[in-house]
Amino acid sequence: MQAGARTGLVTGVKQNLPLVILVGIYWAVALLEPWELLGAASEAAYYLQGTVWLAFVLIHGSRRYGWDKLLILLGITVLVSWAIETASIAVGFPFGGYHYTELLGARAGSVPWAVLAAYAVAGYLAWTMGTVFLGNLGSGIEGRNLVLVPAIASLIMVMWDLCMDPIKSTIEGAWVWEGGGAHHGVPISNYFGWYLTMFIIYQLFALYLYRVSANERVVQTRTYWILVPVMFLGLALEFLFHPFVQTAHLEIYWSSFVLCILTMVLASVFNIIRVNRMDDRHFAGHR
Repeated sequence: MQAGARTGLVTGVKQNLPLVILVGIYWAVALLEPWELLGAASEAAYYLQGTVWLAFVLIHGSRRYGWDKLLILLGITVLVSWAIETASIAVGFPFGGYHYTELLGARAGSVPWAVLAAYAVAGYLAWTMGTVFLGNLGSGIEGRNLVLVPAIASLIMVMWDLCMDPIKSTIEGAWVWEGGGAHHGVPISNYFGWYLTMFIIYQLFALYLYRVSANERVVQTRTYWILVPVMFLGLALEFLFHPFVQTAHLEIYWSSFVLCILTMVLASVFNIIRVNRMDDRHFAGHR
């Protein structure tokens, strides 16, 4: 049994080697982030991390949905997130009143392209984890999953923002909450706004899949599905290491550390367990 499992794992890694390598690179760079690299090294790490993240999503997503449906998901995410972010910057709804500083670079109007890209690639991870939790491993969507997948995936995205927002805004100053807020300078409305935004995005994509795509079986290994929560854990690494290497703002770093364990880490671990407990008929080979 153990020998068979090891053989299946090796097979799964070989069949998904580009994805495994990308996850490894992302983790390696993410482990450096809490130490705050300076100058050119920091910029290189930033762009490498973003490139690896995007490459992972493109390879993984195209294998499941094909390029057409994957690009629809990414397109919906960018357009809706841009529209809602722009509205909130202008009128304060739904996130609250805020504006971006110059730290995140070039913008589409008042929203940095980096923010829109983060919505798209993190959004894919959360969507995929949501489908895994509900056992929907096909190329479409049906039944109650039409609403449940968007509901769960949106919650997973909020988990990330709960850990990230106080650090990126209050400490690093990538954006400024004009009226402050109860969660280390972040208004609680921000998290409800995130949930609403992502639910709209995911619901639109779910309705699109429901109309145009039969929920056909996607024959992939267990490793293919497990790599998504492992990549999501990579997003969590900085929050887990910050309080051990920083000397200022420790109340925020420790708060994000605890939230990260109770949200991002647990969600990822449970997602991996969910895949491992599924029947072999869902997968190509054992792993």
